[in-house]
Amino acid sequence: MTLQTAVVIGAGQGMGQTTALLLARHGLTVYLVGRTEAKLQTTADAIRAAGGSCHVFPADLTEETALDALTAQLTADQVALDLLVHCAGESFIKPIEDTTFADFNRTIAINLGTAILAVTKLVGFVHTSANPSLILISSKVALRGYGGVAAYSAAKAGVVGFARSLAVELRPERIRVAALCPGPVDTPMRWSATPDFARDLVISAETIAETIWHIANLPRGTMTGELLIQSELYD
Repeated sequence: MTLQTAVVIGAGQGMGQTTALLLARHGLTVYLVGRTEAKLQTTADAIRAAGGSCHVFPADLTEETALDALTAQLTADQVALDLLVHCAGESFIKPIEDTTFADFNRTIAINLGTAILAVTKLVGFVHTSANPSLILISSKVALRGYGGVAAYSAAKAGVVGFARSLAVELRPERIRVAALCPGPVDTPMRWSATPDFARDLVISAETIAETIWHIANLPRGTMTGELLIQSELYD
């Protein structure tokens, strides 16, 4: 079964951009979604320069109507969506006593709320795929506690819980749902949040993209649940 179409949320940089480039190299038409049009256009230019196919949809998924243009296009094109990858996110590092309620709300909206919106708006397009997958990027902090990231951890743990519930709900239709839980990854978000982090403890965004590709190509009816992926040196 050959995958043909994918939506990548957060395709402007980091894991999302790398995943979109890899999917396009494998011949998929990729719908690129993210907040910053200029970054999406950079991804699109790279895809098209390599002979790939893509469409750009700038969208802020903290707004409920953000995906209306995309869903209208998918409907018009009668797309059977093979793969939805949600990579959108924003780090937040601050001691709990310095974290405001507004900080929590923003962190959860960006890291969890956008995943919920993406799935609820797009799941209807995967039913006619021959091998559909929903892959949500969570984090190792969803599986193990670390100090100073309570709001971010709560949001990413929510992504895991959301994926677990979806996997059960969608199992009768054999729609695969996976939560990928990376440790530190070499992305702009990592270095913006922790510029002095040890570089020998990170894995590449290409490793994440290849893992997504592997999961999406498992035989239909095969599931993975949540998957931890990290450097062997990281605790």
